Formats: sequence, structure tokens, C-alpha cells
Amino acid sequence: MQPILYFTLSLDHAPCSMNQAIREQKVSQAMRRRLRREGSFLVNDKTATWDTLLHPGDSVKVHLTKTSHIDPTPIDLDIVFEDNHLLVINKPAGMLIHPTSSERYHTLANGVLAYFEKQGMNASFHPIHRLDKDTSGLVIIAKNALVQHAFTKQHTRIQKVYDAITDGIIPISRLSIHFPIARLEGSIIERCAHPLGQPAHTDITVVRQHPHHTHVRCYLHTGRTHQIRVHLSALGYPLTGDDLYGGSVTWQSKQCLHASELYFTHPITQARITLQAPLPEYFKETP
Repeated sequence: MQPILYFTLSLDHAPCSMNQAIREQKVSQAMRRRLRREGSFLVNDKTATWDTLLHPGDSVKVHLTKTSHIDPTPIDLDIVFEDNHLLVINKPAGMLIHPTSSERYHTLANGVLAYFEKQGMNASFHPIHRLDKDTSGLVIIAKNALVQHAFTKQHTRIQKVYDAITDGIIPISRLSIHFPIARLEGSIIERCAHPLGQPAHTDITVVRQHPHHTHVRCYLHTGRTHQIRVHLSALGYPLTGDDLYGGSVTWQSKQCLHASELYFTHPITQARITLQAPLPEYFKETP
């Protein structure tokens, strides 16, 4: 079983509580409370508790009780990056991130948990961000709750770049969209551009103009729900295949949106991570 945290007290460290030692590992108070409730502990490979007094030279391993009720289901995964802390998957269009009442087995969570199980890892599924079901591309998954929490605690900025196909010919090469986004009245899913919405900023670069469509690259500065879909629709160039926001479905039946690039600083190793996922085939076939 792989611990989510392990460390050794230095030989000149004074005796201290488990809580203090874990706090010195820069674990937040909220996470320490969770570890006290759900954690299990080994000190020098012997069972310990939250109340165990630690001494200089003690080696500590902390495990978090597995709480997932998601059934592992073998699914072919396109793994773009993996280390001891993170897994980055190129998710196909049409796949949910989490199971729902109508789809329990063929989601990214099912596939990732089956992969962890096959590899003999004591890891769990903690997505750092999400993609809509019909959006393809890069998804970052933390292998345990501490790594997931590190993204939040360190305010890790994830720079996201999306490629998209829109209906119509966008006549200029670059544009910057600052339309606020709000929930559409009467809908729990749909959003709209609205003066009283939350600030939202998307920069758009035209990659290629086709006879009936435009390939664009979208740079997100905020992370509102459906941000790219709403912004391009509000401009009059909805995503092809995105019938929720007015896109045509004669050529593609799923929104043509792909999370193609990610840039971030690894919250554990502090390494700068740069990742790319190849464009789906339909980008080469755009009419």
C-alpha cells in the first residue's frame, strides 16, 4: 500500500506530536483534520495512532482510507504524463469524468481506478479540473487527496489552451472576449453572456479559415462553466456540433472542442510541466 505522505524526523528534532510533525510537512489544518478521521499511520513500520508521540529519527508513513465507491472498469487510456503524484489523460470526446445514475461504468474515473488497480497502486481518483462529456483533451488527476489539496493551497495556476472548430468564417486573426457569464434563467445547465454575470476572459487566435468553418485556438484567463462555448456563441460563431449554444450538427454531432495544451508548476516537485495532446482527426477534415 502506497502512503500519501512519508517523512523522517531529523536526529536533532525534539519529540513532538503526530499533528505537529504532519503540520511541518506543510499539510493544511483542514487536511490534518481529515487525516485524523480517516488516516492510518505507521511509525518505523509499526502501527501508530494520531496520539503517538514521535521521537528524533522516527520514520512516519501516512495512509488515507480509500473512500471511493466507483467500480474499476478496464478502459484504454491515453496517458500523456505520469509520476508518483499525478496522472494526465487525453480524454476522448463522449466520455464523462465521473459516473452518473445513467452511466456507472464507462467513465474516466472507472478507467483510471482500474489502471491503478492493475498497477498495484494504492491511489485514488482526484481530478484537478474537469472537461464536459463531449470535450476531448487533457485532464490532470491527482493520485491522492494531499496532492489535490496542494494545487489549491499553492494557488497553482494551470494555463489551458483549447483548439476548436466554429461555424462560419471569423474575419480577424485575433480577438479578446470579456463578456461576463451567468447561469441562464430557468436552466441548471445552460449559461449565457450577461452584464451581471461573473467576469470571464478568453483570447482567440484564428489558426485556419475553411470554406464554412474556422479553426481557432482559445486561451483561457478565467475558468467559467462553458466559457469558450458561451463566448464564441455570443460572437455569432458557435462551436460546430454544439447544439446547446446554436452550433450546426450536420457535419459533427459533438462540440468541436479539444483541450490541447496545459502548462503548470508541479505542486510537489515544483517542476515546470508542459503537456500537449494531438488534435482529433476531424481537425484535418474540416469542410
